[in-house]
Amino acid sequence: MRELLVKIGLTPGEAEVYEVLVGIGLCSAGTIVKKASIASSKVYDVLQRLINKGLASYIVKNGVKYYDATPPERLIDFLEEKRESIKDVEKEIEKIIPSIRLKRSSVKEENKVVVYNGVEGAKIVLKETIDAGRKGAELCGYGTDEDPYKDFLPAAIQEHFRDQIKYNVKWKLLFTKGRWQSPNPRGEVRYLPKGFNLPVRTMIYGNKIAIVDFSSPITTIIIENKGVAQSYKRHFDFLWKIAKP
Repeated sequence: MRELLVKIGLTPGEAEVYEVLVGIGLCSAGTIVKKASIASSKVYDVLQRLINKGLASYIVKNGVKYYDATPPERLIDFLEEKRESIKDVEKEIEKIIPSIRLKRSSVKEENKVVVYNGVEGAKIVLKETIDAGRKGAELCGYGTDEDPYKDFLPAAIQEHFRDQIKYNVKWKLLFTKGRWQSPNPRGEVRYLPKGFNLPVRTMIYGNKIAIVDFSSPITTIIIENKGVAQSYKRHFDFLWKIAKP
């Protein structure tokens, strides 16, 4: 229960206190301190935050406050309120994106390298390539003998394929001959001779190169540099000419 409560936005302390309230019902703050690993100086603050979230309530008996968890259905209400709040924030963020882009354009960046550990970096590459393709950038990629996206991120790659169809985004892809057929719905595929080794996924889009290594831990490197991207693109174009459909 506690892990799920943290996932929906409660702090670890709030999740623990809520769990105590669910387990023992109406009780004093002192009882909560005994049951939970929380300092007495902080328990009232945590309880007040739960009350503000609609997940706890209290009554007063003989001048003493006794706390209890609200009905569990309130958790759904809490999630719905968060969802609506996120929608409002999203609208506000969309309004300031143009000004952020304007400020970023005035900053000279000769070379930018970002490294991600974990699956999020690999997901970011999929979204960035769709955005670049929608703006007219040519998308080029070196494949691997396996299909790691299908193995590690099946939902994300299927969403990527749907976006390709939706926005008519196309790829030029290179693989080693005879190993496997690409499931990419908008991919023009060519195959290199068997002697070529393509160890990691490498994607070129606009002024960026993304290298995704699916060995543990999954590592994604995104390089944003016009000169480097052009160099990779020239190499890709050379291989493309000698590759066969």
